[in-house]
Amino acid sequence: MLDEEVTNILALAEAWNLPLARKDAEFLVAYLSQILKWNEHVNLTGARELRELVGDHLPDSFALAKLCPRAANVVDIGSGGGLPAVPFAVLRPDCSVTLVEPRAKRIAFLNTAARGCDYRLLKVVRARMEEIADSTFTVATSRATFGPDEWLGMAPRLLSTGGMAVVFAANPIAGCVAGAQLVEAVAYTTSRGAPRWSGSYCFT
Repeated sequence: MLDEEVTNILALAEAWNLPLARKDAEFLVAYLSQILKWNEHVNLTGARELRELVGDHLPDSFALAKLCPRAANVVDIGSGGGLPAVPFAVLRPDCSVTLVEPRAKRIAFLNTAARGCDYRLLKVVRARMEEIADSTFTVATSRATFGPDEWLGMAPRLLSTGGMAVVFAANPIAGCVAGAQLVEAVAYTTSRGAPRWSGSYCFT
């Protein structure tokens, strides 16, 4: 099963045209397996199988990797179990990534996951969004904590000049939302054929 999922992740990387070493795919399988193990005691995900995490959740990390500019300073608000931010850090080692999560048990998991890898630009912070320093990041993302309109209304305070916010949704969203302008978007599907969409927005 583990080798099969390593192969599936490598195939996913090839389909997204993103380079990924086998050792990094193996780390991702180990990380996703940790999520399932911790999920028995801490609510990290609704997924119950490794195949589900790989096929239904990992594509969001690849989408984020496609949308982020090079050497971005990325913040993920409400990181939970670290999806999509931890796999993103593996896919884009040129970027620094800050995972922000207020709940202690989830922070404990994220710290365990961070110690299990050598991606030194991955930082875990226990805080709420309002406690994070303003105007610091070049990219802000939040996958499941806020609705798109709410997120695009809140994200600018986290961003430096010219920064952008990334939105995840099931279906495409309008080109201009809450004063934000769509810059780039990717549409994709999960392994079960569910539609997914991710877009990056700038603010004027």
